[in-house]
Amino acid sequence: MDNQQALKEEKISKLLLKYSVPAILAMMVTSLYNTVDRAFIGAIKDVGALALSGLGVTMPLFTILGAFCVAIAIGGSTNMSIKLGEGNKEDAEKILGNTFALEFVVAVVIILIGIFFLDDILYLFGASKDTITYARDYMSVIFAGAWFNLPGFSLNSAIRAEGNPKLASKMMIVTCLLNLILDPIFIFVFDMGIKGAAVGTVICQLTICLWSLHYFTIGKSNLKLKLKNIRLEKKFIKIIVIVSLTPLFMEMAAGFIHLITNRVLQVYG
Repeated sequence: MDNQQALKEEKISKLLLKYSVPAILAMMVTSLYNTVDRAFIGAIKDVGALALSGLGVTMPLFTILGAFCVAIAIGGSTNMSIKLGEGNKEDAEKILGNTFALEFVVAVVIILIGIFFLDDILYLFGASKDTITYARDYMSVIFAGAWFNLPGFSLNSAIRAEGNPKLASKMMIVTCLLNLILDPIFIFVFDMGIKGAAVGTVICQLTICLWSLHYFTIGKSNLKLKLKNIRLEKKFIKIIVIVSLTPLFMEMAAGFIHLITNRVLQVYG
């Protein structure tokens, strides 16, 4: 409640610093996820170069997967902030539940696509007979974690919308540092290769999901994720999707840039 009151009363300049600095730090640290994966995967003995190429093939798919994750989260958190500004806590909680449910449904669809069409998609995105094994090993694990990655990301975004950007950023930073520890353990100690990098990433995503769930269920959040609200209601899904379309198309465009790059490299070397 104090966070929401501050949004009404504090100076705009102070709020900009309060919200932008943690978000910038979190984005900078989160960008290290891929950098860390690449560094350790490239160091795998004998197959590092091919494994790194396989990881590069997954980038368009990884970006498009993230597009749905980010877009729905933005759509939900934006509308949640509007309802909180109106003093309508009940609808804000319903939007929280609907966003969580929508992310889960999209995640299940993505998992099913991955189960049946992963190899076809990877070949389309630039994989070759030399790199397909590594790309498949990485993305099969990432797809398997989608069912909690997407809902967890929506909850993390909702924490910012509720007025607690420091906690949301803290979650991203802590889990990124955890990834830095887990990657070499799974890749080298457990000898899992590129799949180990994906396992480390998925464990970090699960940590964010559980941490965020705790905050919105038995934690200190003024909003609660209630079981009765975890459903798809037409009027709430509509406003979430409307806001999410712009960031979705922006992220999808970035994914297709990676796709075009991979295809050009596949043809011309």
